[in-house]
Amino acid sequence: AKAVRRHAAAAGTTASPGEDTRLGITQRRSTATALDFVTPPEIDFADTDEQADQDKSAHKQFEWMKAWYPVHVLDCMDPGRPHKTQLMGLNIVIWNDGPTVDGKKVLGEWKVFEDACPHRQAPLSEGRVEDDGSLLCSYHAWRFNGKGDLTDLPYSPEHLKEKHMCSCRAKCKVYPTRVEDGLLFVWPDTTPLGIVESAAKEPPLIEELHDPELSKKWIKFPVNLRDLELGWDVFFENAMDPSHFLVAHHNITGNRYTDPKWFAMKPWRPLDTDGGVAVRGIPGVFDFRPPCLVKNQQDGGVIFAIYNTPTTPGHCRHIGFLVLDTETLAGDSGVVDKKSVELFTGPVPVWLQHLLTSFFLHQDAVLLHHQEQNFRDRGFLAQKGTEKQFKEVSYTPNEVDIGSIQFRRWLRTRAGGGVPWQCDPTLPPRLMTNEKIFDVWNSHTKNCQCCKEAYGNINLLKNASYASAFGAALAMSDGPERVVAGAALCGVGLALQKFGDLFRVYEFNHQDNK
Repeated sequence: AKAVRRHAAAAGTTASPGEDTRLGITQRRSTATALDFVTPPEIDFADTDEQADQDKSAHKQFEWMKAWYPVHVLDCMDPGRPHKTQLMGLNIVIWNDGPTVDGKKVLGEWKVFEDACPHRQAPLSEGRVEDDGSLLCSYHAWRFNGKGDLTDLPYSPEHLKEKHMCSCRAKCKVYPTRVEDGLLFVWPDTTPLGIVESAAKEPPLIEELHDPELSKKWIKFPVNLRDLELGWDVFFENAMDPSHFLVAHHNITGNRYTDPKWFAMKPWRPLDTDGGVAVRGIPGVFDFRPPCLVKNQQDGGVIFAIYNTPTTPGHCRHIGFLVLDTETLAGDSGVVDKKSVELFTGPVPVWLQHLLTSFFLHQDAVLLHHQEQNFRDRGFLAQKGTEKQFKEVSYTPNEVDIGSIQFRRWLRTRAGGGVPWQCDPTLPPRLMTNEKIFDVWNSHTKNCQCCKEAYGNINLLKNASYASAFGAALAMSDGPERVVAGAALCGVGLALQKFGDLFRVYEFNHQDNK
């Protein structure tokens, strides 16, 4: 409120505590949301790039292996199958150890193993979850329980079987897991000390969902998951940048020609190794919480929970959802119009909400993949020993870029410059076509049981429409009714085919978005 009144006084006007009159704009702020913080302290920018370069040990460094990362969405996973994914270059497999009783899977605990059978390193993700809740390797039928212990060893003589099964070399590597807010989190450090530390550290969460009072009015909407053809760092640089909303997402969250105007963005808290960094402006607070969350809390009762997990160089897994304050969501909600929020929160099935997300994500993805490649071509990579720094390959004179700048500064001065990949750190080459960027099947549908089921049902309806058209042609007598019925049923089939194609690919071109 003090900051608002200072701006108003400079303009010769008087502002109430709930209004922002910068640039002649009157923008109501809810007096009931968590954004009503006190005026932040002035940030000391003495921590310059030059100082950090001269003294690499000036700050505690973020410990990437001692943190929680969301790797999947519970509602998206079929508990009767193993699920393959990656984390910082580690190949992992996710599965549920519950038994199948009378043909129905009973949910047990979600487990995460290294995706390699200790026998001869065959991928366990190509295995099977058996009726007794064990994970079977499809290569030689070795079976493992949820603790990683070998429970069956075919081809072994009976008098040696128990000895071989109890060997430490027969045990799978098991990663600590935690379930929160419908997400499965994984801790990549499997050392005895790392496992102890995992129990003492909380994953980055949206606190409004866990506060006994706030959780009564804040509701979480369905979670979306997408594997993207772009790096973890360029994704979060983008997530900390509110100014792109009105341009890159033209016709969804704004108008690229009329909406971009100056607005103030200021540091909300200084850089901190474990706490990340936050910036604040008219669009709300953009709060990066290492290593995997940007919480964008907007005026009007809207929170965008933007999770992002580094999978391999040049790739990341985005998991995101909306959290809404049912008491204060009204009118404008920060930089994003209320109607745009309703587009993704209306009374529609989960699979349709997932499908709609393609319209939004692909607008960014086609830009960010090539941005990352352009950085590399100019000598900048988010890793130790990079030839150039971010500031040398970008020109950021405007205040609205402060979120992206602060994130890049945190990464370089507090986190070793980038993700410590547990695989070959080489960035893959530039995609010469955008087909993989717009591939919905491999980036989402095949990993989501809701969307796979919906896609199958749409195909059944499509085939039924074509079959009905053929049946009408055979059964009905010649005449206009026969032609109309056949054409109508074929039209329904074609429409369903077009709609079903969105589960496989959604192409986007900014030039065509007029």
